[in-house]
Amino acid sequence: MIKLGIVGANDTSRKHLECLKGGEDFEIIGLFDHDPLQAARFCEQHGLKQFLQYDALLQASEAINIQTPVGMHYRYASQAIMQSVHVMVSGLLSEDIREARHINELAVEAQVNVKVLHHDKLHPEVKTLKRITRKPVYIECNRFQNKVLSISNDSIIFGALLNDIELLCHLVGSPVRKVNTNATRIYNDFVDFVNVRIDFENGCVANMNCGNFENGQNSFIRIFQRNECIRLDLDTFKLIKLIRTESGDFAEVPFHQNRTKPEDVVKMELQQFAQSIKNRQKTSLDTYQTFESLRIAHQVIERIHPSTLFNA
Repeated sequence: MIKLGIVGANDTSRKHLECLKGGEDFEIIGLFDHDPLQAARFCEQHGLKQFLQYDALLQASEAINIQTPVGMHYRYASQAIMQSVHVMVSGLLSEDIREARHINELAVEAQVNVKVLHHDKLHPEVKTLKRITRKPVYIECNRFQNKVLSISNDSIIFGALLNDIELLCHLVGSPVRKVNTNATRIYNDFVDFVNVRIDFENGCVANMNCGNFENGQNSFIRIFQRNECIRLDLDTFKLIKLIRTESGDFAEVPFHQNRTKPEDVVKMELQQFAQSIKNRQKTSLDTYQTFESLRIAHQVIERIHPSTLFNA
């Protein structure tokens, strides 16, 4: 079993612990959090050993599960890699492309694995969507939900939009040619709505709407390609395909629904991380897609005039 340390005493760490219980891949060594009192309460609740020093946790671990705010990823990940400890983080390596690239360079030099968790890409219905997406012409992606808790100049981009940018790049499988964007305030004093148009080199165009508020409708992706439209509900992951019949009408193609629970997807990601360590597999395509998504996110920020963002 791989000796695993956890960084961050929070709800995400709690969910990962639940998925790790009874597993055969990892042995939980203990937990570190920069807030020792919060870490103590967390460890007492879950029967974990508390480490007061991050270095001590690294020395006892073969892999580290970093579930801290993104701004701390670079500090904890780089320190772990330099001690030849494998790294797993949620969402993204860093909001800074230079930091993300440096983490990757350190991992290559140290010959350790870096796993960025992206639950949507591993979901069975998303895998099916990827398989049946052949030559997309137009993609529409809408996601509206109150999920960005920290308010900063780029919170909605990195807190909500980046996930869908990476998902679309994964589905289209083509380099990005051009990015245009608009942003505005609708319900808040800060920017809470962003529209992004992405032109891919293969001719596909994606139009993304992201709002940091509820709009009464489910979030979804719709993919249009010749004679068919495919829709994936991003809340329930229900997949629907409409095709044009010989009579000119549209008919729905049924798909078997896997009914996969979110925790099951997390378990699959943890298993993949364990297997990559055991088989000494290195990241390549996932890392490239992470850099590409970050590059697009920064292009979005650059195209939003600073005066529209969070004025005092």
